[in-house]
Amino acid sequence: MARVFITQEMHGRNFLPARHYGKLVAVLPDNAQIVISATPVLRKIQRTFNDYSVDDYLLLSGDPIIMGLCMMVASEKTNGILRMLKWEKREKDYYEVTVDYYDKEKNYG
Repeated sequence: MARVFITQEMHGRNFLPARHYGKLVAVLPDNAQIVISATPVLRKIQRTFNDYSVDDYLLLSGDPIIMGLCMMVASEKTNGILRMLKWEKREKDYYEVTVDYYDKEKNYG
């Protein structure tokens, strides 16, 4: 089963509409901060993404640096193929956006 990795929880934000893409996995709590060094946060992200695969999704939320680190780690695991979820206000739902950084996958299905 695919998983949806939420980069950072956000107090008051409802991520439940994303669960039809897979099991929701919070990477970091809403109070996670990068103050002086990103290393402790990066290590936590690497542990959480240990078995991340091309079948999983990223839902970007929270601190932009945390989002970037999550994208970097996920991209390493999938050879540059990222499946992300983008919120559509009018439909009140998420839709998939696939990025193939190295143009390896020819059919995005």
